[in-house]
Amino acid sequence: MAERSTTSRAVTVRQLPPATAAFISEQGAVRGLFRDPLPEVTHALRTDEVTTRKRLFGGARTSVRTVEMLLTPDLLIVSYRDGSDGDARPDPAAQVSFHRLGQLEFAPLPSELLERAGHARVAVPDGLMPLTSTPVGSTHRGSRMVPIGTGPDVARFRQALRDAVERTRRSA
Repeated sequence: MAERSTTSRAVTVRQLPPATAAFISEQGAVRGLFRDPLPEVTHALRTDEVTTRKRLFGGARTSVRTVEMLLTPDLLIVSYRDGSDGDARPDPAAQVSFHRLGQLEFAPLPSELLERAGHARVAVPDGLMPLTSTPVGSTHRGSRMVPIGTGPDVARFRQALRDAVERTRRSA
């Protein structure tokens, strides 16, 4: 059985590892963003998910998965990577997605599926944020559960994200 623990904290763009910041800027250009989104970040949250697996022989194996969520006036950027900031090389399996705020939904399933199910409710475990949207550069709408953790920094980030989405929808 694996034990999981998450720790979340507010960060600034300057606190991102240089390889992560460069990767986000590069992927933004590849996906058609006209400008680097990093200078426009208003809120940022970092969540480290530590998983410890016990083994029959030898010591326990611990792995770290880091998720950074960056909020700009018109985008939510979600970056996933394995390892810690102290790793010499950047994670080759790192991923980043860019979500336009006007397209975000926070239901665990797309609203179309919930309507077909008679407006059913789906319970979301604490520490996860359901996210549904069509990422920039993609043609398919998708849903995912983003590990976000709990605590006052998470509550402030969630509120800032909800406020930004509401402002975007009102101005559209």
